[in-house]
Amino acid sequence: MVKIGWLSDSHVDPFAEPEPNGPSELPGAGERLTEDITSLFRDYDIQDLYFNGDAVFQSDAFYDSDYEHSQTEHYDRFWELVDNSGYGDNVICTPGNHDVPLQYFVESDDRARLQYKKEYDDVTVLMVNTAGSGWVSGSPESGYGWTTGYVPYSDLQWLDRELEKAGDNAKIVYFHHHAWFTPGDPKASAATDSQSLADLYWVCRNYNAIHDVLSSYDKVVCPQGHTAQMTSEGSSNVDGVEYLYKKHYYHVLDGGVTTYAYLDVDSTQATATTIDHNTGKENEILNKKF
Repeated sequence: MVKIGWLSDSHVDPFAEPEPNGPSELPGAGERLTEDITSLFRDYDIQDLYFNGDAVFQSDAFYDSDYEHSQTEHYDRFWELVDNSGYGDNVICTPGNHDVPLQYFVESDDRARLQYKKEYDDVTVLMVNTAGSGWVSGSPESGYGWTTGYVPYSDLQWLDRELEKAGDNAKIVYFHHHAWFTPGDPKASAATDSQSLADLYWVCRNYNAIHDVLSSYDKVVCPQGHTAQMTSEGSSNVDGVEYLYKKHYYHVLDGGVTTYAYLDVDSTQATATTIDHNTGKENEILNKKF
């Protein structure tokens, strides 16, 4: 049995000014990120923390067509908050839609990866880049914050090979953008996945190809991030693959934070539990026997 952490969407921004009529703090999780990382290791005894995207966000970029959604200083602050927990050596991060340009992300630290694999006794953990090449699209009306979700073909090949190598291990695969979308079925991975394909943003555009790979193997559980909703948490089983979704960690409406999570996994079962930052309440969103 291994216990591992699941966290994303801290949206750290060391430069932005608070909204005139909004939260008094700077946008992003700030020092609450340090608190929750510490809690996962100290109070819940996780072995490693996997951070699946949107570590940072340059708030002004949402309304500015400039390519940069982040700068090197954003990552300096993010890794400072991580390391202030005292457990930074056990944290790995893959990019989200706001962690662009990707070169700033990957150059920020050895713990910033475009793909990652770690094996435990009977569990294989994989992390996948869903930000593609890291290009930004959008319009003045809708905002420029829409980095299209896409897993590059070479990364899909890597994922397929690593899942095959995992054999009878439980397979935990972290994504930022959601990896599955069912038109007309909002419970496929979260209520916010009920958009039309023309408006698709929350989900990887090549979700069918991703699902074809994932569903070719058993014992697959996929923690996901990205969706800016603060109400729904749970799991959806699609063709044997468990897709997990939780509240957006940084609360974009009130400036607070919501839930962080951990998984207990071995080759026979997997559970996933979220913890509310403010109340400490735990919510088991997956209890799966393999």
